[in-house]
Amino acid sequence: MRKFPPQCGVLCRLSIVLADIFASAQGNAVTLHPGEVAKEAQIPPFIVGEIFRVLSQKGYMECWRLSHKKLKCIVRRTSPLWTSDKEAILAILQQL
Repeated sequence: MRKFPPQCGVLCRLSIVLADIFASAQGNAVTLHPGEVAKEAQIPPFIVGEIFRVLSQKGYMECWRLSHKKLKCIVRRTSPLWTSDKEAILAILQQL
């Protein structure tokens, strides 16, 4: 199980996980599933789903509903969200 810094809340955990995903990503796009990201960040999946929905509305990613409970999102390398800098990702998340 991943360890997070003390006092690291939901957005902090999400920014750390996303930064790690983008740091190891290859290609021009990354596919994200909120449930998988939530599990890694140790936060409820519906929260990640709502954050991803807002990020999609703002143009940071594209999301599609696969079923009633499944969401698939793609982040392209051209998105400002794509960075291995967790502080930059956290700043974007805090502006939502």
